[in-house]
Amino acid sequence: MGREDEIRLIAYGIWEEEGRPDGRHLDHWLRAEIIWGGQSSEAAARGIKSASGGPVERDRRPRAAKKKSVG
Repeated sequence: MGREDEIRLIAYGIWEEEGRPDGRHLDHWLRAEIIWGGQSSEAAARGIKSASGGPVERDRRPRAAKKKSVG
């Protein structure tokens, strides 16, 4: 999974945690970039990488949102 995909997942989790408000996508994206950057720095400091070679992703979505899509 690439950087943008990881940020997109984090932003989605933020959006869901806030009750899925309209018109806040840029705020959610920017906050997700900050979170992703922090994870990247933390993982680099520990020498940990994900299978894709990027930072270890922490899924911040609520459990109900973690359903796998079919198809």
